[in-house]
Amino acid sequence: MGADVKREITETLLRLLEKKSLEKITVKELVTLCGISRQTFYYHFEDVLDVVDWWTRQGAQHLMEESLRTEDPRKALRLFVDYTAEHRQTLQHLLANRWREQLERRLVQVFTTYLQDMLHRMHPNLAMSPADEEAFLTFYACGILGLLMDRPPRTDAEKEALVNQLYWLLFQNPWGHILRS
Repeated sequence: MGADVKREITETLLRLLEKKSLEKITVKELVTLCGISRQTFYYHFEDVLDVVDWWTRQGAQHLMEESLRTEDPRKALRLFVDYTAEHRQTLQHLLANRWREQLERRLVQVFTTYLQDMLHRMHPNLAMSPADEEAFLTFYACGILGLLMDRPPRTDAEKEALVNQLYWLLFQNPWGHILRS
């Protein structure tokens, strides 16, 4: 039952985020809409931001699992583009508040983890210092997040164009040779 309650709270929060910013959403509002007690809420989450963090981790885990099942990097990138497009409004409301920096760090972590896994799968014996790898991954993760958030695609043509741009940046440009197989 715990996961169901967590999902219900999270889905309620996401519905509210379609209408207003995170700063305007209270625990009281969430428990009222979910029909649960404050005690139940606090059993599962510390605060509203903790709900966002749980949603982000769940989404990241799902995206990672899906992307790792495909051998085609374009299809994996399309998963991220589609997810961002589907949750564009929610992400914009999340990033338009005082916790923006914390949320951006979490999203960068998601992309860093994905790119790190891709890098290690494609080049298991890559000789790169941990500091260089961290800088490389952070650079690309921030760039991907920036593109996704700055120009969220709305149409299938825009999504495909963004996937192609990301693919070029990661695999075909002169500096992206590290990720090429």
